[in-house]
Amino acid sequence: MKLKLLAALCAAALLSSHALAADDGTDRSVSVLKNLQHFVVQRDGSYMSTEETLVQLNEQRAIAGEAQRQFHFNRTLEDVEIVEAYTEKPDGRRIAVLPGQIKLQQEPAYAGAPMFQDMQVKTVIYAEVEVGDKLYSKIRRKRSSAQFSGQFYDRTTPYFNPTKQQTLIYDLPADMQLKVDERGYMASPPEQHENRTVYRWDYLPADNARIEADAVAYSDYGQHLIVSTFDSYGTIGLAYDRAAKAAAKATPHIEAKARELVQGLSDPREKAHAIGNWVRKNIRYVAVYIGNGGIEPHSAESILKNRYGDCKDHVALMEAMLGAVGIDSTPALINYGSAYKLSPVAHMEPFNHVITYIPGLDLYIDSTANNLAVGYLPFWDLDKQVILTRTGAMGHTPVSQAGKVKNVYTVQIAADGSAQFRFTRDNLGSWEEEVRTEIQNWNKNDQSRFVESLLKANGIKGSGTVDAGDPDNTNTGKGYQYSLHGKGENWAYLPGTVGLVAASSLYAGLWNQVFRMTNETTRTQPFICYENDFEEQASYQFPQNARLLAVPPDVDIASPYFQYHARFKQTEGKLVIERSLKSGKAGTKVCTPEDQLAMQADIKKMVRDLRSQFILQVPDLPGASASAN
Repeated sequence: MKLKLLAALCAAALLSSHALAADDGTDRSVSVLKNLQHFVVQRDGSYMSTEETLVQLNEQRAIAGEAQRQFHFNRTLEDVEIVEAYTEKPDGRRIAVLPGQIKLQQEPAYAGAPMFQDMQVKTVIYAEVEVGDKLYSKIRRKRSSAQFSGQFYDRTTPYFNPTKQQTLIYDLPADMQLKVDERGYMASPPEQHENRTVYRWDYLPADNARIEADAVAYSDYGQHLIVSTFDSYGTIGLAYDRAAKAAAKATPHIEAKARELVQGLSDPREKAHAIGNWVRKNIRYVAVYIGNGGIEPHSAESILKNRYGDCKDHVALMEAMLGAVGIDSTPALINYGSAYKLSPVAHMEPFNHVITYIPGLDLYIDSTANNLAVGYLPFWDLDKQVILTRTGAMGHTPVSQAGKVKNVYTVQIAADGSAQFRFTRDNLGSWEEEVRTEIQNWNKNDQSRFVESLLKANGIKGSGTVDAGDPDNTNTGKGYQYSLHGKGENWAYLPGTVGLVAASSLYAGLWNQVFRMTNETTRTQPFICYENDFEEQASYQFPQNARLLAVPPDVDIASPYFQYHARFKQTEGKLVIERSLKSGKAGTKVCTPEDQLAMQADIKKMVRDLRSQFILQVPDLPGASASAN
């Protein structure tokens, strides 16, 4: 329901964060002088809105992002009119945007998907834009058909730019009670006129804290204004179900296909897996967010015939096919992203996705995730409150799921400092299909030079090959393995005495996960606690005349957040390193700034271990050239 301009400006602010002070998230390349949004809502939930926006360009870097504005809409449900737009020069001269500078296009993301031709965008292109100019637009959006009959909602967040005015006005019939959740906005006393109530809120200008690495969605903790006529989230779910249920009708074609997929299976869970895995692999996902694309799916029959659809369509087809073999299911409205918290005021905005839930099996399925076998969910679906639309009840997706990585790494170092190596990664549980799909889609040219590039990034001249295993194997559930092997010419500068990093992995190891935790040393915002389960073993074999002068100490960490172990074992001519990491916070994906403080000592211990070195001495060979390396 909210226009894309606000999101675009906020995104520009985040992408420009490298130019901002460490404790300041305000992008000063653009100033918002005025943003006035006025909604006139009818009793059936339809509305007319007018939005005026005036910004000033303060820096050159702002021009690329601001010299054109896009307004997205669904032409079946609404229309967008560009009332006026112009560039205002510092001397007051205005250069109007002419009709030829307003482009109407289909949303590029939906090209090749005829069922989504109603998703369009109007682009306003400003002329003669320079630093110091002001850019103005006034648009009128007419929503002729309410997303939910008789209901209205809207959500606003502030700009991440210096803002002089941001005003929201809502004009509703007096019998439509407007509930509000606000932080950082000031309300004016409501005004009554002709059986209507006019509400107004103004943003209270304030500093914007920099959004910290891995922070949860800004909507979970930041300033916002949420207004809604919905009584509860259950009401939203039931309203969605009324609009979507007809599309899930099973036809003879659907029934025949469903029976074919479950032939020979008697267990309901196996049947659900068979249907879900077929849908995720054979129905192409066209990403249309619920708010932008409406809430009514296309018919399940058309989805099966055309072999593509958005999340609503996937769920409708899943419901029809499951029902055809006697398995009841319900759509589950969910946030796909980093938002974990629901406002006390019920509104549709956080629910940008819908997946399938089978109550009898307590099983959630996201068939839009073609890289995950049924039984696993995308990370951004985990630990989320959902609305089960069939009953209006609230549900909750699993907080965690099985997934493990096992890395085995062998390095044979020669007396001249070159080395032969082999690295093998086993991907188990949720990792299996995700990595398998990534390898299947790997560009062959990139794959052929991958090992060389990996070594080069670490300062090593060498080459190698990728053994992709069997990425096309559809017998999932047993893990997927790939390996890298090759030779580095200057692995160590030998002969002599050198310190080598005691690495237990060549690539995609637990060190990636640990170092990610060092992105912020102090935090003020809730953040995502990533769950990890890694086991690694590295074996370094040395030349016959080599001596190990020192190895790092063993490390053991056990806390509510980490189980970390490192072992260093010396055998004749060899050093074996074993590391393991399990991380996460029990019962939730979200950690607090207090959790971050409690983690710091253990993070430092892990980083110190992962940066530790072993000291190797290889004496000069008799008659060896001093310039051998």
